Order: sequence, then structure tokens, then C-alpha cells
Amino acid sequence: MGTLNSALSQILFWGLLILSTACQTIVQSLQFNAQMTFFASRVDPAIGGSYMTLLNTFANLGGTWPSSAVMYLVGQLTVPPKCDAILGEDGETVREVCIGGRDAYFPLQLGLSILGCLWVMVMKKRVQYIADLPDDAWRTHIGDVEEDENGETGKERGGGSMEMRKGWWWRTMKGRKNA
Repeated sequence: MGTLNSALSQILFWGLLILSTACQTIVQSLQFNAQMTFFASRVDPAIGGSYMTLLNTFANLGGTWPSSAVMYLVGQLTVPPKCDAILGEDGETVREVCIGGRDAYFPLQLGLSILGCLWVMVMKKRVQYIADLPDDAWRTHIGDVEEDENGETGKERGGGSMEMRKGWWWRTMKGRKNA
């Protein structure tokens, strides 16, 4: 009966491990596809693949450095247990007894999860605003020809006055001071 329970628990453990890994892979692929679709919709044709590579690089950096920071914090905040060697009653057997200690993983995960939820609550409108910007707002306008008040074409966009060089972000934020 003992070997049956052992075999059943091993099958259950490995089955759940494989299932959770498969689910994580599926969700990760869906997230990657959604991210690439968003980037592709925002790519400026004037600079093409370079812009998409830049966006993807920032996304990769944003997704990889937190794990290193968290592992560093876990190592710094974990308190190891105090261990003492105790002689057995026969005077020869030595056994180690450890007391205390605290693993920082779970408190850190809870704290950072709360921080992430707060970030989503605070920044949700700003992120949604940026995501809803028209395609023109994401363009560099390199090589576009500009018209003045009289409808006459002049120099290419990207040069000219400081107001123009500040671009769409400056013009957008200047009009949204109270947003």
C-alpha cells in the first residue's frame, strides 16, 4: 500500500508540474504575441525594424532586471537559522539542531505584489491614455513636409523651431496641463 501511495503522489506531482509548465508557456506566448502586435501597430514606417527592435529591447529589459533585483533582495533579507551541534546521550553521536531563521521570499512577494497593484491603480489612466494615442503620435515624422498658416509647404519636419523639435509629446502635454 505504501508504494502505491508513493507512486500515486509522484505521478500527481509530475503531472501537475508538467501541466503548470505548459500553462505558463501558453500564457507567455500569448503575452508575447499581444506585445508584438502592439509594437507592430506603433512602428513608424520611416525607421521600420529599428524602432520595433528598440521597443522590444526595452520590453525585454523591463522583464528581466526585476528578477535579478528580487533574488538579490531575497538573499539580503533572509535570516539564516542558528545551528548548534549537540552531543547525543551516548556521548559520541552528534546531531545538529537549528532554530529560528526567516525566509524573505514570501514577505517580499507579498510586498511587491501590493506595490504592483498600487502601480496599476495609480498609472492605469496614464498608460491607457498613451496606448490610445493615434498612430500619428507614435511617428517620428522624419521627412514629412510641413505647411505654414497659408498652406504653403516649407521645410521638412524634424528641424525648425524648438516647439517643433519637442514634437507631439510636448504639444499633447502642453494642452493637457490639468489632466
